[in-house]
Amino acid sequence: MTNLARWAGSTARISLIAMAAAFGVGQAYAMDPIADRPQPVDNANGTKARIAMIGFANNPYWVSVQKGVDTANEVLSSRGGEVKWIVAGANIDVPTVDQAIRAAATQGYNGIGFFIAGEGNCTLVKQMVAKDVAMGAYNTLFPCVEASGGVIDYAQDQVAAGKNAAAELIKAVGDKEGKVGIIVSQFTAPGSEQRRKGFVEGLKGSKLTPVNEGVEAKDSAGATFAAAKDFITSTPDLVALYATAGGPFGAAQAVKAAGKQDSIKVIGYDFTPENIAAIRDGSMYGATGQDEFGQGYNVAITLFNAVVAKQKPEKVLQPAISPFMTKDNVDKLDPAKLPIGAVPKL
Repeated sequence: MTNLARWAGSTARISLIAMAAAFGVGQAYAMDPIADRPQPVDNANGTKARIAMIGFANNPYWVSVQKGVDTANEVLSSRGGEVKWIVAGANIDVPTVDQAIRAAATQGYNGIGFFIAGEGNCTLVKQMVAKDVAMGAYNTLFPCVEASGGVIDYAQDQVAAGKNAAAELIKAVGDKEGKVGIIVSQFTAPGSEQRRKGFVEGLKGSKLTPVNEGVEAKDSAGATFAAAKDFITSTPDLVALYATAGGPFGAAQAVKAAGKQDSIKVIGYDFTPENIAAIRDGSMYGATGQDEFGQGYNVAITLFNAVVAKQKPEKVLQPAISPFMTKDNVDKLDPAKLPIGAVPKL
């Protein structure tokens, strides 16, 4: 390429950038708010809202949450808002989440949404609120978020979801008697534990009984695969596997590898591409959603409103929609077949 050609190309690009700036093309590409979800308030005063959304990255659930966060950033970018996804680290516990919250506050974020690892996080919520930082949580409902001055806690009712999963399994198995293997994230993870307890409660009075209290897989699909394989080989009358947290498709892979898709039902959580693929091929019976996208998007928009207009929703504790997906309704609930961020409805 000649120097003249390079100059001409550079000049053309500069001209296009100048035209975009002059005619406000950047703003024209800002995304409209999503219907049926929290709507951003007018920011007539031009208040700068910097929202940090804190999460992790050890299983596909986080991809969906981050998609909600990134979409909120697109919606708010032309309204004086900035939303940043922050990965807190490897360990999901109260001290790690607290450390990430403090770091975000130090970096000047005036709104912070976070995956709540336990009631212990609420002490810091109260401290941040006293410093005029809007605080919101997601994934597990804790009344202490509201008591500490938090703006929103958007999460699945985990106990109810566990009970419903048990009811769906009982319907699927019919009158058959058998054992169920339970695979959890870790027993100290509040959401996973609530799902486990709700499920065990829901099985009472049926012909299905847990093999044991459960085994930990720490949200790993590989560890879930190994745990499922152990249940399959050690329990002749196994009729189901119930995975309460990340990586349930690992259990589906183990069932498929053993050729037992017809005799062992796998039930998990989250409408991730991996779980949906397993439901479609019959290796997973069903999965309960928790509006993973909304946990990122709804919390970010609500925090923006709190920063810009001191606006709080009518209810701080907000149960997320939690439909149960099977092969019969997968096309109605698959996020890939719906408009971006659409609230799934049956």
